[in-house]
Order: sequence, then structure tokens, then C-alpha cells
Amino acid sequence: LSESEIADAMGISRGAVKSHASRGIAALRTTLEAVR
Repeated sequence: LSESEIADAMGISRGAVKSHASRGIAALRTTLEAVR
């Protein structure tokens, strides 16, 4: 799905989608680094 489609489905702005995705990727990166 595109950022716009996600934003529409969730009822939030495209900027909020980008922010959530960025925070999620950062959390995954931190978790994966801890496992290594």
C-alpha cells in the first residue's frame, strides 16, 4: 500500500504515516542490533 492509501485507511495524515513508519523501523533496527 502507498502512504496515501494507508493514511486514508487509518484516517490520519500522510505525514503521520511516515512518522509511524520511521519510528517502527528505528525500533526494529534497535531490536535487531541487540540480537546480534
